[in-house]
Amino acid sequence: MESRDKQWYILKFSGSIKRLKQELESLSSLRMNCGKEPLEYFFPICVNMAQLFGKSSKHKNLLGNFMFTYGSYIDILEATQIIGCIHLQPHPVNIEGEGRWITISDSDMTVLKAIASVYANKLPCIPMNMVALEDGDKVVIAGGNFNGAKGTLQCHQGRNGGNVLIAIGDLFIVSTPTIQPQYIRILQFGRGNRHPYRQFEAHLTRAIHALEHLFAPSALGLTIEDVNLMSVFTDRYAALRPATVNTASQHATLMLMSYTALQDKVSVNRWLERCRMLLPQVKSLTQRAWQLTFMFASTGDATLYHEVQSIISSWVVTPNNRKRSLIVSTISSFSRLHSLSSLH
Repeated sequence: MESRDKQWYILKFSGSIKRLKQELESLSSLRMNCGKEPLEYFFPICVNMAQLFGKSSKHKNLLGNFMFTYGSYIDILEATQIIGCIHLQPHPVNIEGEGRWITISDSDMTVLKAIASVYANKLPCIPMNMVALEDGDKVVIAGGNFNGAKGTLQCHQGRNGGNVLIAIGDLFIVSTPTIQPQYIRILQFGRGNRHPYRQFEAHLTRAIHALEHLFAPSALGLTIEDVNLMSVFTDRYAALRPATVNTASQHATLMLMSYTALQDKVSVNRWLERCRMLLPQVKSLTQRAWQLTFMFASTGDATLYHEVQSIISSWVVTPNNRKRSLIVSTISSFSRLHSLSSLH
């Protein structure tokens, strides 16, 4: 990095915000007199309403004594020498040169400003070592005030929305307000998190019903509820990057079923190709039969039907084996829906 490349530096300050702002304004005036651009800086602050209508209003920093200044390393170093109460923050990893100071990206700064703007008293801030971010689902927010922000979903029991924890540089984590489910896109499941897999299981039942409504001759087609449920699922999980082959198999198959129900041919072709690519990697015969069954349910492809039959023909299915029972009953019912009953 060149010394004159501009970026956001994290600094700590001592003393009052009012006095510091006056010193920063004086520095900016001095810089402009020398033909330089003024420094850009940001304090997440709020106003003490109890004093707002008194003689003076009192500003309180939402984020302790941290401030953020935009400029080159030389600019920031000069500012710390002129204003003695501000200090660059060393990077937690021992790095030589200019990189030893903590900086954050423009995109992280945009997110931080957006989050700070919605809090009135204190900006929720968590030290990096206090949260195991790998335990939560990695998400991106699509729409709303935090559009494009990536972080870790802090989900509450029984809900698909929640607070999103966003790491700012390598110094701390800030929390958004509650993000509604329709704005959440799952990128990666958290370590040991069983909640998403329950979501997959619940959606499978909904997707089967939607396909039955689509293909059954006596049905009136998809219901509004079918369309809404399939749309919500595809929006939420389209960008997911599963960590294992079996999870990828479930994910791709459910995406195929959902887009089939929605009659989105372009997406159906894309996810059908993804399913075909995954099949050779699926080692479990039961999971392979599961995937083939629901690929058949979505397409009516007789080749897929025969592949399923070649696996399940030797099975002795007991009622307590739910997955195998579901495969057998589904392949039977959809063979009738796809006019393949003669193949039994």
